[in-house]
Amino acid sequence: MNTPFEEILNTNTVPSDVDCQRIRELVTGPQTEAAKITDEIQRLQSLICELAKKRDALNHFIDPLVALISPARRLPDDVVVEIFTASLPSDRNAVIDGAKSPLLLCHICRAWRNLAISTPRLWTSLHIVAPETPAQSSN
Repeated sequence: MNTPFEEILNTNTVPSDVDCQRIRELVTGPQTEAAKITDEIQRLQSLICELAKKRDALNHFIDPLVALISPARRLPDDVVVEIFTASLPSDRNAVIDGAKSPLLLCHICRAWRNLAISTPRLWTSLHIVAPETPAQSSN
């Protein structure tokens, strides 16, 4: 915005008393407008917060129901077993980690646990490394 005081804005000039009065009059309208805009922003932010809460409540209702009709739930057991088998470590003597297949598969849901436990192919080769004891590490 242009102002009649452009010449002295970036200087150390001290405005006269008359100029100070003109400056006060000049900023009154914009200050009021800025305050109205701030109030409107706060109102809209409150509205956004309320709408986000409503959306979250709806998603809390929707998400579990949508999960029930997920295509993954409709896969036949033999397909799921093939996926389980493909997820096995391909390294020879791979160390079995609780955070990896096949143990991880047992922690997803009851159906997957039952399917994984009843699939011998998942358990035919286990390589478990025992942690060192203090006596072993001193040798």
